[in-house]
Amino acid sequence: MDKIKPLLSNENLRIVFAGIGNVLRSDDGVGPFIAREIKSRNNRIVIIPEAGVERYISAINREKPDVLIFIDCVNFEKEPGYWKAIPIEKVIDSTCHSHNISLNKLSEFFDSETWVIGVQPADLRVGEQLSEPVAGAAREIISLINSY
Repeated sequence: MDKIKPLLSNENLRIVFAGIGNVLRSDDGVGPFIAREIKSRNNRIVIIPEAGVERYISAINREKPDVLIFIDCVNFEKEPGYWKAIPIEKVIDSTCHSHNISLNKLSEFFDSETWVIGVQPADLRVGEQLSEPVAGAAREIISLINSY
C-alpha cells in the first residue's frame, strides 16, 4: 500500500475506485464491500460494478480519472486476508474471475494509471459473509484509504 499512499494523499489527482466482485460468493465480494465504505471527496469517485465491470468501462472513462484503482479478490497464493496494492501490469490473471475479462486486459480500455488492491480470499463458496481474515483486511484497507 506504500506505493499508492502518495496517490491517495495528492488532492490534485482524480481517483476512481472500482469495487468488483460477486457479493454472493463470500470473499469474492470484498471489492464491493470496501468500495461502499470509501468516503467520497471532491477528487474521489467510487463506482461499484460488482461482477459486471465490463459494463462500466464508459462510466469510468466519463469520470476522466488520473488514477483508477480496482479493488478485487486476488489469488496471491498467500494466507487468507493477505492484501497488496500492485500496478495493473503485475496482475497475471489471478483475480477470482467473477468478471469475464482479466483486469490486466480490461485496463487497456483506460488511459489512466491503473492499480489493483487485491485481497487473498479464504472462501469463495455461495454466501454473503466475508471470512474473518478477509473482513479484517477490508477494515484495514478502508481505514487506510479514508485516512487520506
